[in-house]
Amino acid sequence: RFDAPLHMFMRYAYQETEIAPGIVVQPGQTIGLLLGMANHDPRAFADPQAFRPERTDQKNVSFGAGMHFCIGAPLARLELQVSLKT
Repeated sequence: RFDAPLHMFMRYAYQETEIAPGIVVQPGQTIGLLLGMANHDPRAFADPQAFRPERTDQKNVSFGAGMHFCIGAPLARLELQVSLKT
């Protein structure tokens, strides 16, 4: 959660979408998404800039979601579990 493996990725709007009050994305427009920043949102995490592996507020978005979920996520989690024990 602290340091996302992919910090920015691009998506295209398929339809007109209001992403925030007054901010409308038109079909075909490119949207740059800052995935790494989502993990540092103070509205989602208490003291988001602190590295605390024992956190209970784990709402990690680093592996994506849905059809864009990272295929390597299980391996990454296993590597982390093994390395932390070592």
